[in-house]
Amino acid sequence: MSKPTRRPSSSFLAGVTAVTLMFGAVAPARAAAPPGKASVLTLEGDDPARATALSKALQSEFAARGVGGGREMSLAELKLTMGCDEPPSVACLSSGGKTLGVDRMVYGTLTKTKSGGYSLTLSMMEIGSATVQRTVNTELSAGALADGAIQATAKDMVVQIMGPEAAAEVKPQPDETTPTEVGPKDDGQRKWIWGRYNAPTWKKAGLAASAALTVVSLGVAIGTYVMIKPNGKLYNDLIDAANNSQTDENDDNNIDPHTRDDLCTLARAQSGGEVKNAEMTKICNKADGLASASTAAFIATGVFAASTLVFTTLLFVHKNKPGVARLRHHGVTMGMAPTRGGGVMLGGSLRF
Repeated sequence: MSKPTRRPSSSFLAGVTAVTLMFGAVAPARAAAPPGKASVLTLEGDDPARATALSKALQSEFAARGVGGGREMSLAELKLTMGCDEPPSVACLSSGGKTLGVDRMVYGTLTKTKSGGYSLTLSMMEIGSATVQRTVNTELSAGALADGAIQATAKDMVVQIMGPEAAAEVKPQPDETTPTEVGPKDDGQRKWIWGRYNAPTWKKAGLAASAALTVVSLGVAIGTYVMIKPNGKLYNDLIDAANNSQTDENDDNNIDPHTRDDLCTLARAQSGGEVKNAEMTKICNKADGLASASTAAFIATGVFAASTLVFTTLLFVHKNKPGVARLRHHGVTMGMAPTRGGGVMLGGSLRF
């Protein structure tokens, strides 16, 4: 009598799967996922085609949010491998996540409802602390799992699990109408420039007048100084008058020309209500007037010379006006002339 053929038990299959996972975990080609990786398990359900399609869409959307990179496996395979009860405990599923070498794990079930729709339960687990961070239970219509809508459905589920995606920071673009710099804008052109140009008439007139006054005042200053300087004409006239006082008939006006005292002071000395020497006093008064004129003329010369320098500078320094420069470049001119019948006639020219 032959012995009945024995089918491999579920325990044996679970053991084989566990050994496979263990070898895969230690094999170099299937090294454990580094911290931060996650596995999005294939959904378990009674409609394998819909469950697989939604699982792929979920894996894609979770990967876009940085959740993924772990080994792929279905929830059914994980429960079978770990020998979890029904419903599986959090501790058992957490142990399965450690075996996969991930930090987080997303799993769930998709089952049909009597209304023709589907019931979806989706959870995200933190493997290290063996805690379920978030669970979503929702009813989905058959249309929500259709080919054209399933990706949007998966994205909505990811948002419910992880929350809205943070909006990327958008740096405001500078408004061309609003200055972006504090202070004057440097356009590479100087506000004031040096060079010959068609200066206005008032600058030319000011330069001519100040230059002429400088020359005149300098001539007056030099001329008066020559007359009153030592051994100059007035000085010699004063000495001659002193010599004449020695030989004239009036002995009261005698003044020694060789004295060390000031001749003008001696001549202006009062004697009987009159100056001692009227002729010398007249010469001294004239010399004093010329001395004052010479001083004033020298001061005026300095002032007019400074004015000449200013007008010379103004004759070459002018504002840089691009608009005016362009008009000059194109030879823009305008004119106006009266007409016999009254009014005026305007005319102009432009060079291209």
